[in-house]
Amino acid sequence: MNLPFVKKRRRTSEELELLRQADSRGLSRVLAMLGLIFLVLESFLAIMLVLPAWLEWQELAFDREYTEQTLQRAQEDEEEAHNRFLWMMDPEYFEQIARDRANQAKAGEKVIRRTRATNHAAGQDTPAHPVNSSH
Repeated sequence: MNLPFVKKRRRTSEELELLRQADSRGLSRVLAMLGLIFLVLESFLAIMLVLPAWLEWQELAFDREYTEQTLQRAQEDEEEAHNRFLWMMDPEYFEQIARDRANQAKAGEKVIRRTRATNHAAGQDTPAHPVNSSH
């Protein structure tokens, strides 16, 4: 309230100095709080920018590992198929298949057959002991 008939008292230099110190402490606190808020916002922004890229990098690394494993399995399958193909082109293969289907053996050759017996109680196939047979 500003009354024209009331005379304002002038502050002393000591009072003015105390007010300046109080203002400077308040300003320091405000600047410290603004600095803290700025750091928190900057950290949040950095996380928002870096996290999606890091997650994408992790996903790409997982995909690469999976693709390399798939490629390795495919190469192993291809090599196995190629070896089977080469074996099938061998005349001995046809002779062995013919003897096997006719239950025949070469003279002096021992044939070992493995059969699978079914374990009905457990519902699983269990291999039987090998049987020596000569024909």
